[in-house]
Amino acid sequence: MYHMEVLKVAQEDVADKIDTAYILEQFRHLDKVVITFMCTRDEREIEDWTDEDGRYINIRLPYKEVKRMTDIRPIMLARVKERLGSVA
Repeated sequence: MYHMEVLKVAQEDVADKIDTAYILEQFRHLDKVVITFMCTRDEREIEDWTDEDGRYINIRLPYKEVKRMTDIRPIMLARVKERLGSVA
């Protein structure tokens, strides 16, 4: 991996709200970073990790909140900036 990737794992009823292309556009200058947005009913957490291939960041989005909102991009952007810190 030498580029930025943005993925999602989501319940079908909220999957279309998670705009991975928007986040990729904002942070495409970063290399070796994979961000996975998770929005499922079970709310389980998955730890971040780093290895020789890069940094893997898992961001949990609150299912009930996402379900009732129309535009969750501001939340997604804020969470990414928070997790990336100074490299954002």
